[in-house]
Amino acid sequence: MDNALVTGGCGFLGSQIVRRLRERGVSVRVLALPGEPTDNVADLDVELVRGDVLDPDACRRAVEGRQVVFHAAAIYQAWAPNPSRMYAVNHRGTFNVLEAARQAGVEKVVYTASIVSLGRPPEGTIGDEETEYDVWDLDFPYSRSKFHSRVLAEDFATWGFDVRVVCPGIVFGPGDIAPTPSGKLILETLKKGGPPIYVDGGAAYVDVRDAAEVHVLAAEKGKRGERYVAAAHNLSNHELLLAICRATNTERRFFKLPLPAARAIIIAMNEAAARTGKEPPLSRDFFEYSLVPSYYDNAKSVRELGARYRPIEDSIRDAVAWFRQRGMA
Repeated sequence: MDNALVTGGCGFLGSQIVRRLRERGVSVRVLALPGEPTDNVADLDVELVRGDVLDPDACRRAVEGRQVVFHAAAIYQAWAPNPSRMYAVNHRGTFNVLEAARQAGVEKVVYTASIVSLGRPPEGTIGDEETEYDVWDLDFPYSRSKFHSRVLAEDFATWGFDVRVVCPGIVFGPGDIAPTPSGKLILETLKKGGPPIYVDGGAAYVDVRDAAEVHVLAAEKGKRGERYVAAAHNLSNHELLLAICRATNTERRFFKLPLPAARAIIIAMNEAAARTGKEPPLSRDFFEYSLVPSYYDNAKSVRELGARYRPIEDSIRDAVAWFRQRGMA
C-alpha cells in the first residue's frame, strides 16, 4: 500500500488511522468537512482536501488516484432530536464514497462500522462478527444508521468490489476532539459531585489507537466481504466506572440504582432536553440500548489480522491527560 484516502481523517478514529498509515510510510490524503478543525493531524505530513461525503463530486475528487480508501467519516451521536443528517451521512455518504471508489478503480475499501451495527448477544453470551442485528425494539438512530450502512458496504463486496468491514467497540483514548459520547462518559464521571450511581448493563470497549491499527491490518491482511470486531474489554457499567477511578487514582464508591428509578431520571432529563435543546448527560436511546450487556469476542481480529490490544486503564489515562491538556477536564 503506497497511498490511501481517509474520509473523516481529522476525527477521533480517522486521525488515528492516518497516524498508523504514516508510521508505515503511506502517503495519505484526508477528506475533511469545510471548516472542520485539523488539530488531530496538524503535526502530520498529509494532503488535506475539503469536501462533504454527501457531495458525489467531492467524493470522486477525493478518491482519484488512491489505492486504498478508509471510509471512517460518520456522525456518531447518542442524542439526535432530528436524526435526518445522521442517516444521510452514514448511509448516503457511504454509498457516495464506495461508488466513487469503485468507479475510480480503487483496489480496496476498509469501511468503519461499529459493534452497534451488529446484534446484542443473548444475555450471558459473547457476540462476534456473525451476531444478527436485533435492535428493532429501540428507535436508536446511530445504531440503525450504522446497521444499514454496514449492509450497504457489504452489498458492494457481494457485487465484486473489495470492501472489508471493521466493527470497533466503544472507543476511548486521546484525540477525542468532539468529544464523542464515549469521551463524554469519561468527562461526566470525572466531574466533582457527579452522581455515584450505576445500573445493570455493559459494553465492549477498545483503545482508539488499537481500533485504528485493526483498520490498517484489515487492509493489509483482511479479505473481501469479511467483518472484523475491534474490541478488547467487556466491562459492566460498574466495572467501567471502577476502571476510570483506577486510571485517575480516584477513590469513589458507587451505588446501584434500581432500574425504574434510573429510567424515570433518564426520561426527565430527555424531556428537559427536548424543551431546552441542550443535550442531556445520557440519551434515553443509549440508556435503553446499554441495559443489555453487549459483549464481543475479538478472536478473529487477533487470529487473522494479528491485532493486539492494550489495557483499558491505559486508554482512559491517556484520554484524561488529553482532555486536561485541552482544558476540557
